[in-house]
Amino acid sequence: MAESSENLWLAELWLQYRDRLVRLIATRMSPVLLRRLSPDDVAQETYLACGRRMKFLLEHEDVPMFVKLRKLALQTIADMERRHLAAGKRDAMKESFMAENENDVTVNALSRFADSLVGPRTHLERMELLEQTRVAMRELSDTDREILELRHFEELSNTECAAALGIEVKAASIRYIRALKRMKEIMESRVL
Repeated sequence: MAESSENLWLAELWLQYRDRLVRLIATRMSPVLLRRLSPDDVAQETYLACGRRMKFLLEHEDVPMFVKLRKLALQTIADMERRHLAAGKRDAMKESFMAENENDVTVNALSRFADSLVGPRTHLERMELLEQTRVAMRELSDTDREILELRHFEELSNTECAAALGIEVKAASIRYIRALKRMKEIMESRVL
């Protein structure tokens, strides 16, 4: 691919996946880094990283494109954390945070997940469900929590989850179903 056609391809690709990547970045950024940068800032750096890693994006056609973009986004978050939090710059812990709650990103992701578990409820019931979901997620094993986060917070398909985890598609399905079952068991045990 010629350089100008690669740039056009990347721009079109970015338009297709940008919103999903920004949600992923917002979910994965630490609250401390959020004091310094917005998810859009990290998304912009991710786009630049994509331009530098064009070969990576073009190879391995069997790997879903979003999984490749996700990997670059996670690497960019790690780079930004090193640059902004590990460097000898002003203390990010002392900076004010623009959101009302440092866990807004996590709460939003948990909220979307809780919404997918039940139909419409009153506000109070929804808040109770959100808290139950938060507690249940903490009680899950890392493996179970990871597959649920990939499917519900990052909105990855089963095929994309399998590629991100380096496992077979069938194994990802089984892992997801087992994690949902464990989640349901935890939540039901809390109700009783």
